[in-house]
Amino acid sequence: MIKIKLINTIICMAVVVACQNDDLPKANFNLNTVTSLSGEVAHEKVDLTWQAPQSGTPQSYILKWSPDGETITIDPSTTSYGIDGLDNGTDYIFSIQVDYGDGGISGKKEVNLRPLDELNFNVLPGNQLAVAVWETPSRTDISGYTLSWSPNGQEVTIDSGKNVYQVTGLDNDVEYTFTFKANFSGGTSSNNLVITAAPGEIQAFLLSESIPVANSEVQFTFNSAFLPQSVATSWSWDFGDGGISTKENPIHKFETPGTYDVYLQITDDQGLIFSDSKTVQVWGEKWSYTIGKQIKPQIPAIADDGTIYIGSEDNENFHAINPDGSLKWTYTGIADNVYSSASIGKDGTIYVGSKDNRLHAINPDGTQKWTFPMGGDAIFASPAISTDGVIYIGSDSDSFFAVNPDGSQKWVFSTAGFNIRSSPAIGADGTVYMASDDDNLYALNPVDGSISWSFNVGGDVEGGVSIDGDGSILVSVDQGSSTGAVYAINSDGTQKWVKSTNGRILSSPTIAKGTVYVGTKDSDELVAIDSSNGSQIWSYTAGDIILSTPAIDVNGNIYFGSFDDNIHVLNPDGTLRFSVDTGANVWSSVAIGTDGTVYIGGYDGKLHAFEFFAEGLASDAWPMFGKNLKHTSR
Repeated sequence: MIKIKLINTIICMAVVVACQNDDLPKANFNLNTVTSLSGEVAHEKVDLTWQAPQSGTPQSYILKWSPDGETITIDPSTTSYGIDGLDNGTDYIFSIQVDYGDGGISGKKEVNLRPLDELNFNVLPGNQLAVAVWETPSRTDISGYTLSWSPNGQEVTIDSGKNVYQVTGLDNDVEYTFTFKANFSGGTSSNNLVITAAPGEIQAFLLSESIPVANSEVQFTFNSAFLPQSVATSWSWDFGDGGISTKENPIHKFETPGTYDVYLQITDDQGLIFSDSKTVQVWGEKWSYTIGKQIKPQIPAIADDGTIYIGSEDNENFHAINPDGSLKWTYTGIADNVYSSASIGKDGTIYVGSKDNRLHAINPDGTQKWTFPMGGDAIFASPAISTDGVIYIGSDSDSFFAVNPDGSQKWVFSTAGFNIRSSPAIGADGTVYMASDDDNLYALNPVDGSISWSFNVGGDVEGGVSIDGDGSILVSVDQGSSTGAVYAINSDGTQKWVKSTNGRILSSPTIAKGTVYVGTKDSDELVAIDSSNGSQIWSYTAGDIILSTPAIDVNGNIYFGSFDDNIHVLNPDGTLRFSVDTGANVWSSVAIGTDGTVYIGGYDGKLHAFEFFAEGLASDAWPMFGKNLKHTSR
């Protein structure tokens, strides 16, 4: 890359009588400075002008600028100076002082200027060709342009009056690197501008963002390579949302998330009409429902008809929200906060625990079916539901209950003084897996609650139990002292593998496409682990702790919230796809509806619905909290 600088060792031109590197003598602020200093910016250049001091006889002017730290001395007969070879987009401070010879040097006059990229060089790919386009900078010393491209290794010199050049004979689907510079009189040139482009099927227009966010400005750029043999003279745009434009390169804002068919009709200089269209996906928030109280660990459960069920710190109401964001009903039979996430039975009954020490069974119309006394808070534990309708849930009464569909107790298992806040899971053979604050993972017989085996995981399990496709049971563990672990236990109670993490884990592990995903509290990481051997695949660091259980969509994208106030969407390789700032902490976890809508609660007291083009929940081993949208955990 060529970079032109005025340096202290160059031969000074007529207006420059001396160049120096030494530090300036101390300024005498009693001496008159120049009356004013101003400048105009151009491409890699500024033109400075100043007015001579009102009195005194300057011997020379001393011009200095940073960040380059260069200093030059200018003849007193001139009051202007142009500086080339600057970096576009860099903030420069220019200062000028008056040298009065034996009388001393005046104080400074300063101006801040930022040179601008006026070339706006771009390359539009076409079918076996590419069109280079640029604008003419506001400079009078441009003698021409140089364009080169590789891998062909060709270079052309272009006349100064041109703003477009068509490169032909290229291979489709090959990435070419195009290098461009402006040549100036006197033999100097601008910095190189480099763009890569791959010729291929011709598109009539390009977008500044391939998947824009709602309410953001999107730049649409007409691709002149679409008409390589003629010149477009008029354009007619239809953005698919009622918006239209006749500009060549319009800016448009989609106000609502969704999918839009954008249509462009072009007329060329011969009167021929051409057209092209593109489907544009616009992501963002579809709606939010204000519950009014913080939603913390509560995770939305979704019924077959799309109704979303969720509790909050509202200690009276449990909410049913329609898919369009309107309120369906509130259940008022709860006497304390609901931190538990609801589960939905095959007959549509909603089961949810509460700090009022009861398990509530709610009919699909919002009326109470029955309540079951648990003897202590059901704080975080969510129910698991077996194929025969039995509900399993633990509580702070140190008891784990099996409850029949009619609300009667089937059996109870006691952990003798240790809370049960983890949500259970049910294996293919009906075995019930639950964890306790006594550091143990238990396998219980579904008939009578007797222990089949137990395994010590060395810490509290606050999240839900998950089951992989091979029948192995996974739990995430808070081991204290900023450490945690994920355990995979075989169905016979032996250890399959264990993966230590840099932070404690309070979220639940999810499993999809042979990968286990879990968030950490202390290191703020979402970790991807190979489900076959426990080795780490990658990690993504959020801006704060992650208590949210990740959810995986059909395309392998990962969704979770963080206390950095954001909802994050990652690509399968762990790179960021989308991020939305909700303005408040996000502990809740994502539920992905059958239509691809992403639902999650927040500390802002709202249930949010987002369009991220998720296309639905992954059909896999355990792709979200509770395995599925009904949180049956089996």
